[in-house]
Amino acid sequence: MSLGGGQPAAATGASFCVSVPFMPKGRIEAFRLGDKGRCACLASFHTRRRVVAGARRRQPGAWRAGARDIRLRPERRPRMSEPDLPASAVSPQMSPSTNNTEGEIQMIHKQRRQCVIPGLAVLFGSSALSGAALAQQGAEPSQPNQGAQLEELVVTAQRRSESVQDVPAAITALSGAALANRGIDDVSTLQFAVPNVTFGRSLGTTQIAIRGVGRSTTTGAPSVAVNIDGVYQPRSPSMVLAQADLDRVELLRGPQGTLYGRNANAGAINFLSVAPKSDFGGQVLASYATYDEYHLQGVLNAPVGDRVRARLVIDRNKRSDGFVKNIAGGPDLDTLSTTAARLRVSVDIAPGLTNDLAFSAIHASGAADYYVPSTRPNATGLALNPFIAAAIVPTKKLRTSALGVTGSARNIEQISNTLTWQGEALQVKSITAFQRYDNQFDMDRDGVDLTIVESHADEHATTFSQEFNLGGATGPVDWVAGAYYARDKLSIVTFYAFPLGFAPLPRNSFLVQDMPEAKTVSRAAFADATVKITERLKLIGGLRYSRDDIDVVHRNYIGSLVTGATTLNTCPRQVDDLMYDGVTYRAGAQYEVSGNVNTFATVSKGFKAGGVNNSGCNNAFAPEYIKSYEAGFKSELLGRTLRLNASAFWYDYSDFQLTQVVGIAGRITNAASARLKGVEVEANWAPVEHWSFNANASILDAKFLDFTSVDSLNPSLGAQNVRGNRLPNAPKYSGGVGAQYMTGREDWGQLTVRGDVAYRSKLYFREFNDPAESQSAFAVVDANVIWDAPDDAYSVRLFATNLFNKGYWTSMLAVDGFGSRDGSFGAPRQVGAELKARF
Repeated sequence: MSLGGGQPAAATGASFCVSVPFMPKGRIEAFRLGDKGRCACLASFHTRRRVVAGARRRQPGAWRAGARDIRLRPERRPRMSEPDLPASAVSPQMSPSTNNTEGEIQMIHKQRRQCVIPGLAVLFGSSALSGAALAQQGAEPSQPNQGAQLEELVVTAQRRSESVQDVPAAITALSGAALANRGIDDVSTLQFAVPNVTFGRSLGTTQIAIRGVGRSTTTGAPSVAVNIDGVYQPRSPSMVLAQADLDRVELLRGPQGTLYGRNANAGAINFLSVAPKSDFGGQVLASYATYDEYHLQGVLNAPVGDRVRARLVIDRNKRSDGFVKNIAGGPDLDTLSTTAARLRVSVDIAPGLTNDLAFSAIHASGAADYYVPSTRPNATGLALNPFIAAAIVPTKKLRTSALGVTGSARNIEQISNTLTWQGEALQVKSITAFQRYDNQFDMDRDGVDLTIVESHADEHATTFSQEFNLGGATGPVDWVAGAYYARDKLSIVTFYAFPLGFAPLPRNSFLVQDMPEAKTVSRAAFADATVKITERLKLIGGLRYSRDDIDVVHRNYIGSLVTGATTLNTCPRQVDDLMYDGVTYRAGAQYEVSGNVNTFATVSKGFKAGGVNNSGCNNAFAPEYIKSYEAGFKSELLGRTLRLNASAFWYDYSDFQLTQVVGIAGRITNAASARLKGVEVEANWAPVEHWSFNANASILDAKFLDFTSVDSLNPSLGAQNVRGNRLPNAPKYSGGVGAQYMTGREDWGQLTVRGDVAYRSKLYFREFNDPAESQSAFAVVDANVIWDAPDDAYSVRLFATNLFNKGYWTSMLAVDGFGSRDGSFGAPRQVGAELKARF
């Protein structure tokens, strides 16, 4: 038998035995048949049913899994006596920290967890693996399992392969299969699958908050570091490059400044696409849902000789009927049209040396970036611009009266090259990337049936980045060190038209905010190590230095729509030359209470660079800093059928970057300080073979300590100290529950039924905590029913998202010129069907 390229056993199968006690989602264990008919444990790993059902015989006595991933890790068991195993008994793929070059097998091998199990001797017949093909061979009976053991995920969150349970941080990892079963296809749906995450759009920018940190900037850098296949994404819209053919998603909560650099104060999200395989195959997907939305996707995987593998993904999605209906006869809002493609080519240059070249591109258009009023104009707004009294302001959610043009056209292209050399105890990696970003969008800024403010923006950017990583194991130390360089060039010009005037501007005026050049050069160096002090105790330490050099050229002016002439330079040409640097760190300890329970405690510091508000002159904002104290535990209980993880955290936040709107333009200001503390719990439970459950819950206390601000909607109140108010986008309670039932493999196929409920308590969108700028508590329910054909060649999924059609706000801001608040909505109910064919 061969596991991922290991040495084949004799055709009789007498040299190995395999235990597959719980199919279809059970455990596969590979053993070497030792003395007296006992099985010496070489590896234990988990697999989805289709991997085993798809196993095929390549030569007498040699077996290999199909195109699906197999995850290997040693079984966590009580310590037992261990006979000596010859080195030849372990195949090369079972060596520590080794990744199979085909990406099919990843294993965590720890000598202290090797075991001897009085197993069930199993012989392979000529058919594919199945429970009926297993026969006892005079070995001692295996102990009964109490449930279907949970899937084990291998992650690279710490820039090395390890079990998600071994990472001393709050991390949620979702496999590609889990994403598909739950219908998670973008960040807006991912937020409901993990604790303490909220998502929204603001002024054309996709925003994410983790534990109340983030989603506060429109012109500054994000607070969540998003990486696609190891490449940092400088702009949030480029996240759409990662929404097809994913192997897994890793979401880390808490400052990640040491390993991921500045602008990771809230955490990091790693999107990992499926790597090219050595087998020819692929799939075709087609779906249709309400709101006239269709989705087409094709995946082709092809080997090119023995050393070259290629994988092509083409994805097309279009929603013609907008989620937000227009009651004034204008166009509906929140339509969508995207076409994306990704090509990855992996080459084995030499033993241990691989090169991965990837090209991604996307064209996106539609009216997805919009704002609609959430409240009618107040007295201040009516006094400034009396004509807005005649505007139609819908009172029902998911409605608009906007008559102006709203739409965008984005083009993003990225090419990256990852060169990796893997030695026995050392890995060297180079990641080179270049991205081009072009965006043009129009927006009806007033969001009503009057032509008050119309805007058009042109945005162009290029980003080059280079990262070098060096990592390995030296005695009891696992370590990684690296250097990072990036050069980002951005230009953006925004044109506002005011046909009816907009106090203090007269009728037929325009305003231009022109930033022809903004260049940022980032440099960083880091080192991180985990030291094994005893068999159970590890110490953790890391340090990173980051520096940003920022040069910005900008000017603002107003003029006449009638003559086109400039009437006033509100901000003559200005050049800002800024430099921000910072040292981030993490330190802590990890203690293994038992083979199935480990605890950790860490302290870390995050840093987010400052920048320039191009909406005015001499309007720079400072960096923000965050210090985090966190402790938690991770456990696998009840025979590894229950996974229970929890963490508690405390943040001290200084110079918190907060977005405010002055007139019609957003700007970033620094709040003095804030404090956040909370608790998170995640659980996954598979009590019996066919049932599985998951749940998460969080409590978040996120409040300002000291910040004085003037509410532009209530200027008569003067300066207010909002000490004790909750931070924006930080619900006190949030959580979710999911349940899944999967039938056994039958002649007619297999059926999976799944339901998920996500809950958010009341949250505020501005620092003043006015009930008018909040979203009350709500819950979203999703349902999925999946049928898989007996041979896995086809599958059909019926789905319903937001089943009870709950309307809710995802973002909101104040517009003082109107005396109102504008916002965007979450997606309404959608019902649809999806067909997938594999070959």
